[in-house]
Amino acid sequence: MKKLSFVTLCSLLFLMNISCKKAVQNTQQDLVVKAITDGIWMVDTYVEVSTDITTDFLNYDFKFNADGTVTGTRSGVSSNGTWIGSAADYSITSNFPTAGAPLQKLNGYWKITDSYWDYVEAEMTVTGGKNILHLRKKP
Repeated sequence: MKKLSFVTLCSLLFLMNISCKKAVQNTQQDLVVKAITDGIWMVDTYVEVSTDITTDFLNYDFKFNADGTVTGTRSGVSSNGTWIGSAADYSITSNFPTAGAPLQKLNGYWKITDSYWDYVEAEMTVTGGKNILHLRKKP
């Protein structure tokens, strides 16, 4: 009987550990979504391999929504896209399927290298090197 109780206890502890890990992952994911959806963002820096093209994004505002949509707007003209933030691998995947230059340069998988509530620094591996993206939340 004691052996059965020990096995049961071990099983419960194992299941609780899995549940706790999932709860932590869900909390982290919720924080990622809250951070990115709270406010309007702008491109602070965009380096394409070794060429700084930040000025291509001048006056663009980006609004990320909790439903996974994102809108890029400049001079009253908006382009819609999608985004997925992952706390598990610290990344953002974005796609503006019908947008032209420069927004299509945001399409793809971005590995986050640094972030806080008001900025995100990310990089994307491309042929010939890496693209560097810094987003900053507008005050």
